[in-house]
Amino acid sequence: MGRLGLKALLFGASGQLGTAISAACAATSDIELTCVPRSVDISDAAKVSASVESERPQWVINCAAMTNVDGAHENPAIAMGVNALGPANIARAAESVGARVIQISTEAVFDGERTSAYAEDDACNPVAVYGISKLAGEMMVRLYNPSSFVLRTSWLYSSNSGVNFPTRLLQQLNSHDGPVSVVTDVVGNATPSAVLAEAVLAVIASPPDPGVYHACCVGAVTKFDWAVEIARTGGFDPSRIVQVTSADYPTVALRPKYVDLSCEKFLATGVYLLPTWQDAWRADRL
Repeated sequence: MGRLGLKALLFGASGQLGTAISAACAATSDIELTCVPRSVDISDAAKVSASVESERPQWVINCAAMTNVDGAHENPAIAMGVNALGPANIARAAESVGARVIQISTEAVFDGERTSAYAEDDACNPVAVYGISKLAGEMMVRLYNPSSFVLRTSWLYSSNSGVNFPTRLLQQLNSHDGPVSVVTDVVGNATPSAVLAEAVLAVIASPPDPGVYHACCVGAVTKFDWAVEIARTGGFDPSRIVQVTSADYPTVALRPKYVDLSCEKFLATGVYLLPTWQDAWRADRL
């Protein structure tokens, strides 16, 4: 067991964030982390309960989710099963052994119709099945495990090739010498998975009051401006990034256009200093 005497159980260990949390735990002796096999479907209450009961941790971290926004629109039953029922199963199982939950959520619970930052108590109004399912998951966790934490984040990225915006952009820039089109009217908080992983471990090490927190890099950025920075720091000519709007690239499901998550509540806890998106990118760029 870790130096702090803490055991944590991780669902969704194979994803971007799960991988980062595993790496962060491996670098410290404070937390003994057990990763639930990918074969365990969190929408299966019996399998979730068995996993939690066998380990009896103090903390359960849920990074498992269906994050394909268009896929969620086309398969709402699957999305609700994974993103809503799954967290409910985890929260109930954790509560039965006296464990607390950290549930990872998303900026997609907001509609993106404003141009000022969203605080935790602002009204949620998701515009797609994905956001609806994630909001339902938040509510389930808070209902079944009142001592839990919901951490909403935004625009996670890592070095996992091809699975996030910067890695895909760099692949495009490397594959040809021409322009790359990027939207100018979509705004979020670009956040390395390593930053969120450190925030998760900080909550475990020194828990603030339970509830919903925004945990992402500080400062909003458009996809276009982020792309320019990615190109510049990657050694590419930033003029190759060409401005377009989201109307030029219609998608199956709607996305919120402007979501800047205010992290003042999380920062006020003092458990972890969230960096700006610029500092995080320059420190962790791919």
